[in-house]
Amino acid sequence: MGLFFNANKYIKNVERPRVDRNLPRREQILKYIDKYFDAYNHDYLENVKSACVKYINDMFEEQDTSAKSGIDPEIQAITTMIKGLQGFVSGGELDRLNYMRLLGAREAFTLYCAMISRSMDLGIIDLKQAKRRITKFYKDCKLD
Repeated sequence: MGLFFNANKYIKNVERPRVDRNLPRREQILKYIDKYFDAYNHDYLENVKSACVKYINDMFEEQDTSAKSGIDPEIQAITTMIKGLQGFVSGGELDRLNYMRLLGAREAFTLYCAMISRSMDLGIIDLKQAKRRITKFYKDCKLD
């Protein structure tokens, strides 16, 4: 796998979705999550999207400080989605897809690469970190 896998080819230009900045912070984050999931096929990732939405809703119910957080809503949405996808793969949900596991793994990997690429565009991570994370997720998905 190491000889043939090239993480560079999975780094892509991801367009920023349009979200009204006048919406409340929680709604902005949920809109970003919704638009990013809709931009990529996610037939097998619906429970990841649901988990991300539930996490954001729970976070805003528990903490009033998250509404005043200095973190950009798009960055918070991307980070939540990355963690959700990692949980999907490492938590065993991917393995429960049985014979559709490969399709689920491909969808998860495609969306993960897009979110890592967008993180890089936003300056959250650099190219070296992006390549390392993509390579690790590829192995975790068992796509080799």
